[in-house]
Amino acid sequence: MNKNPNQKRLTWLVVILLVTNILTLSFYWLRDKPSTPPPPTAADREKRMGQFMVNELSLTPDQETIYWKLRDTLVAEQKPVLDSIRSTKKRFFDLLKVPHGAQNDSLLDLRGNEISTYQRQLDLITIHHFEKVRALCTQDQLVKFDTVIAEIVNRMTWGKKPAKDSTSVKK
Repeated sequence: MNKNPNQKRLTWLVVILLVTNILTLSFYWLRDKPSTPPPPTAADREKRMGQFMVNELSLTPDQETIYWKLRDTLVAEQKPVLDSIRSTKKRFFDLLKVPHGAQNDSLLDLRGNEISTYQRQLDLITIHHFEKVRALCTQDQLVKFDTVIAEIVNRMTWGKKPAKDSTSVKK
């Protein structure tokens, strides 16, 4: 059988396209995958948050040195309280395994109050830290400090968006 010249060209074109596709796919499959950076650790996040304050307030080198010492003290004071909150919450939610009853309700109240007490301690430690940082600031830095603290408090209270007024109704 004698093939038509157009048929020969089409056959070669299909072969070329097939080889090109195989080469392209093998390039994507065999190339080195870019390594993804490891997720940030808690220490990395703490350092970034601290650096955020330093950058936003434009602290002088002397202020920055004092700030980092205050920051280290804050973390050291917060750690045992955070550990207590974590363990108390674990015990709180372990109560799900206990049959429901009057005794269970009193344990829920007790553990809930413990969590509240530890949370209050944590908040007091935090506000005293911010008072010390505020005392470091110059008059020019105080305005920026108040703005930054408002943003931090907004993040700490889980509300990244202002709360909607429940009394307003869409029309």
